[in-house]
Amino acid sequence: MPRTTRSATTRTRDGEPGRARTPLRLAAALLASLLALTGCQTVAGSEAAKRARAAMATTPEPGATATAEARRACVRATGTGCYTFTQLRGLYGTKTLNDGGNDGAGTTVAALGVVGSPHLAADLRHFSHALGLPAPRLKVVRHQPPHGAKAAPFDEDNAGMLATAREATLDMEALHAMAPRAALVYHQVDLPGVDADGVLDARAAEALAAAMRTVLTEQRPDVLSLSFVMSERGDSADQVAALARGLRPVLAEAARAGTTVVAASGDDGASPGSAQAAQLGAKPVRGVAWPASDPSVTAVGGTRVTLDEAGHRRCADTVWNDKGGAPGGGTSVLMRRPRYQDGVRDVTGAARGVPDISLSASAAGSTMVWFTHAGRGAWVPMLGTSLAAPLFGGIVALAAQRAGHGLGAVNPALYRLGRDGGVRDITTGDNATEGTSGYRAGRGYDLASGLGTVDAGKLVPALAPPE
Repeated sequence: MPRTTRSATTRTRDGEPGRARTPLRLAAALLASLLALTGCQTVAGSEAAKRARAAMATTPEPGATATAEARRACVRATGTGCYTFTQLRGLYGTKTLNDGGNDGAGTTVAALGVVGSPHLAADLRHFSHALGLPAPRLKVVRHQPPHGAKAAPFDEDNAGMLATAREATLDMEALHAMAPRAALVYHQVDLPGVDADGVLDARAAEALAAAMRTVLTEQRPDVLSLSFVMSERGDSADQVAALARGLRPVLAEAARAGTTVVAASGDDGASPGSAQAAQLGAKPVRGVAWPASDPSVTAVGGTRVTLDEAGHRRCADTVWNDKGGAPGGGTSVLMRRPRYQDGVRDVTGAARGVPDISLSASAAGSTMVWFTHAGRGAWVPMLGTSLAAPLFGGIVALAAQRAGHGLGAVNPALYRLGRDGGVRDITTGDNATEGTSGYRAGRGYDLASGLGTVDAGKLVPALAPPE
């Protein structure tokens, strides 16, 4: 099966890792959708067919406990690597920070997505108990459908709704794993309907943008994690550009007010929508996706990690690129190079470069999320940059706790910090996809991995130095 434009997700029934599909409609009548969930992506497009794809993924059912035994069962069921969030907490150093009291207490971390899951609270409690984490404090805020439409009831037989439910679950469990005492808020954008194939119309993109504006101007969490992507290129470009222009000052003001926004860079490599393009015989176009491309947002790409049972690296991280996808990366056609990227202008040119930083996203290291479907809970392996984004968002929450206030834009600090500040360079791998050459990782900043990955044990104090 050709690579799909899905994002962090689970595996599909045919054994391929599930991700959310990026929003694109290919070429003339083809590159048309714009909004996609990365890990679970939602996309919207313009014209009559303006479509948005919500992360699609079906689940194997690997086990019922977050133990090594469940991990082995997951590996047998999926034929790929399966990690627990306990291993990722060890990998990034957040477990040591949490054990020392730097656990996100006093901060609020939020995620924004469509539809959500009716089992979110119960699944999060089970997840937390299984990993030995503090009881979660979750609040779900519902945003009504646009234009006075009535919200469609959740339908567990609708694959599109099931995908958005998995995305919401992934977001909140990843945030909780990294910052277990932070207050959690899921902003659920209700819709009048979701197609069974996960396609959303352009109004869904507008609804997400409107909800983002509300969250950033009225709620103002310390961290907001976004796992949807809207391609800057293609026949939806005008609509995406308008949404990006409208929210540019809102995102900038939110950063000044202390909210850090992190966003998945997408799972289609250097060409959002490359999978659909290949299937339809269209030529993929290099590009990046919004909102990750906004200079006030930290764009999070994806890596492949190889770990032992304790979460220690068995070899160096590399850029994620496998049958599950590859991280979004490249230069923006909407945003000019921000000042903090002046030092890497030889890579980005005059444009904003994406991503900024990268964390685990590979199918070879899918991470197990507890998810309930049809009355049965199971550990479901998920992957993509919509896993990477909330992982980083949780780490930022630890720094906000340490600082005693929200940090706002962290990109200027990330670009100043080196290895001593917790930024680890990634020098191997690329984000090429079918029909698109992509970019290779190398020494320093690159358009495949950004600055590299992170060591929270060093990064958190570096982001929140003593005053």
